[in-house]
Amino acid sequence: MAASLGIPTGVTLDDTDEFLLGRVAVTPVFLESDGSFDTETEDWSEEQITEVLDKILTGVNWWSDALDQLDTVHSLEFVIDDTYARDPVEIPYEPINRESDDYHVYATNFLDFAGISSSLGLSDRIQTFNSSQREALDTDWAFTIFVADASNDLDGFFPSSGSHRGAFAFAGNGFFVTTSERPASTIAHEMGHIFWAYDEYAGGSNYYASRGYYNTQNTNAIDNPTPGFEQEVSLMAGLNLLYTAYDTHESAASTFALVGWQDSDGNGVFDVLDVPLTLEGTGLLNEATGQFHLLAEASVQTLANQNTSGPQSDITINRVSRLEMSIDGGDWTTVVSPDTPTASFDLDIDVPASFSTISFRVIDAETGITSPILSGTSTTPLLNSSPVIGYGYIDNDRDGLRDADEQVLQNATIDVRTGDGDELPTGSIDVSSFPTYSDITSLNGVTLQGSTVATGVNLQVRSDDQLDDQLLFHVYDDQLDNWTSNLDQRLGFEALFDEPTGYVEVDVIGVSATSYARIEAYNSAGDLISRVTTDVRNHANGFLAAGESQTLTLTDPQNEIVRVVIYGHAESSVAVTAIRYGNLSPILTNTHGAFSVASLPDGEYEVTLTPENTDFLGSTETILVSSGELVGGPVEFTARPTVSPRHNDSLSEDVDQSGSVTAVDALQVINDLNANGSRELAWDDSEGNKVDVNNDGVVTTLDALRIINYLNSQEVAEPEPSSMAVSTSESETDDELKSSSEPIAASEDDDETTGDKVPADNSFDEVLSQPIKWVAQSMSDDDSIRFA
Repeated sequence: MAASLGIPTGVTLDDTDEFLLGRVAVTPVFLESDGSFDTETEDWSEEQITEVLDKILTGVNWWSDALDQLDTVHSLEFVIDDTYARDPVEIPYEPINRESDDYHVYATNFLDFAGISSSLGLSDRIQTFNSSQREALDTDWAFTIFVADASNDLDGFFPSSGSHRGAFAFAGNGFFVTTSERPASTIAHEMGHIFWAYDEYAGGSNYYASRGYYNTQNTNAIDNPTPGFEQEVSLMAGLNLLYTAYDTHESAASTFALVGWQDSDGNGVFDVLDVPLTLEGTGLLNEATGQFHLLAEASVQTLANQNTSGPQSDITINRVSRLEMSIDGGDWTTVVSPDTPTASFDLDIDVPASFSTISFRVIDAETGITSPILSGTSTTPLLNSSPVIGYGYIDNDRDGLRDADEQVLQNATIDVRTGDGDELPTGSIDVSSFPTYSDITSLNGVTLQGSTVATGVNLQVRSDDQLDDQLLFHVYDDQLDNWTSNLDQRLGFEALFDEPTGYVEVDVIGVSATSYARIEAYNSAGDLISRVTTDVRNHANGFLAAGESQTLTLTDPQNEIVRVVIYGHAESSVAVTAIRYGNLSPILTNTHGAFSVASLPDGEYEVTLTPENTDFLGSTETILVSSGELVGGPVEFTARPTVSPRHNDSLSEDVDQSGSVTAVDALQVINDLNANGSRELAWDDSEGNKVDVNNDGVVTTLDALRIINYLNSQEVAEPEPSSMAVSTSESETDDELKSSSEPIAASEDDDETTGDKVPADNSFDEVLSQPIKWVAQSMSDDDSIRFA
């Protein structure tokens, strides 16, 4: 059974019958004349009511039976509300004796009876009623059937003087009219019209007509001019083909496509719902708790609606049914089941004590459509699928691989520049950028201008008394000769960007009671790249109430947006306060040390990570983006302490932290080198003497030289002989330690970092063979130093 928990994503109040899938509310309205205006000739009986309701149920279920034959994942269910059938609605007229064109008279009577506001037009009133039925009956769609009792009529038809005799429907307007004597096949046929199917018989719609979600052409129309064309069996064709279709539950491919049944790739999922879900987020194993922390957002996506009629809303009935997890490539298991169009996850998840890979996805239970899979390891953060992604951490053991106990860098700043070090195009323009009542010019790489025939070229910033004198962008209405902030399909404006971009934000505000903002993005060739409409992700009702605001975002992985058009969708009005574009700053790493940068054009970039904690130094990496993807995978940043844990930041050469610099400090470094050799220090190696004299994270002969040069540069007196005991190798004696009044200086290479002189071959034997001015002091036996 198809399930529905709320209105479909992307619908407006007028979208009650856009494609035929899911759950559909059907409201039969049986009309009963009370004789107060027309002479009463018909009277519903209980038997007749049951008989007609049975025909309605059989007729609508033809479509669910036909769907079952197509071998798809989809289901279709009808919910019949017989409230107004079991107890027929009394009106002053006798519909069967009136021309079919008088339908608006008795439809209006019913809507008055149902309490639908009379301030609206008939079509809007019916859609309002259908929308309320959809909500009340928990369905995706809803339509109404007005049934005229004709049990006593001679032929069971409306008078021939009207436009229609037996039954007629209004596509996209949510209702059709029929007499009580029409068969179930007529119910099925007229319902096809409700969901955009065309008549295909002679005198019906022609071959060139097109509409429906995919803008499908009516190619099975009888007037198809293709040589050798033979019309296929179809519920929408003439009588013989219609009756055959009704019996076999078949119809032409174009007929089914018009109601949304089109499977272009043959995977069993119709195109309108064959759109991947999104899942973006990060995750990290918490070593302390042994749980995996997931922080993510998931959402359904919509296929662009190409209908030439109706509101043209982008709609889906897909759901984020489940978040699923797989460990080391094993079976997918359910973590949580939100069953909503969007979902946010902040979860601590139990995982095995030892695992290699953990993966997540979200899935729509009805279609099996999933999101991209996000994966991480026990040490590598799980990252989202943005074009440029990465993370930072403190590589304590300096092995280039993150261990579970190595701290990730939270709230670090990410700066992205071109390969030449230039800033990326970015900017914003808002109502505070301009003086009020002055024509708007270009600013920050953005030009604003009117986009429709009725709109003047120039814009201004003005206060709006509709919204408490708030400053809003205003367009000039050439037809009504006034300034207005109300943007709709007649009055809109566009933003032109000096440089192509892949990211645009627009701040919109509802003006009408139910407002839908729509933004469309175009490339330099004038092609529509993408569009976004006010949706349920931030607003439970799917629309903006008057004064309610929302930020709408457009992205393009190819970075080709040069123009966006902004207007009110579905006969509603919105206002605008700001537009931003480009890679907006700041970009910060999150709680998992991760970051993402969307919509970079192909090319080379410099990405710099600067830790929030100034005790650590960041780094810069060069990356390459090709075909909208990051070459080489995620960017991994490692940070090191500003001060090496084995460096005395107070006095670099004071290795033993005695408060002064002596020969002992140099000998401490020499002993360390003799014991351990030149080596990189782990960033968490804080035990022992401060042997990293030049604070580069490495212990080498340079550290000892730094001390020796420091000592030789000091103005000190010649020391008295001391009792310092020094252990030597066979080739080295105390006699070799000669006095000198000059620091070490020779023709060796200079160390660029410290300014110390470095032997060309880095041989410490050469250093020891040179005259050094030593500052000696008394040492205990424990202070003895061995030279290798």
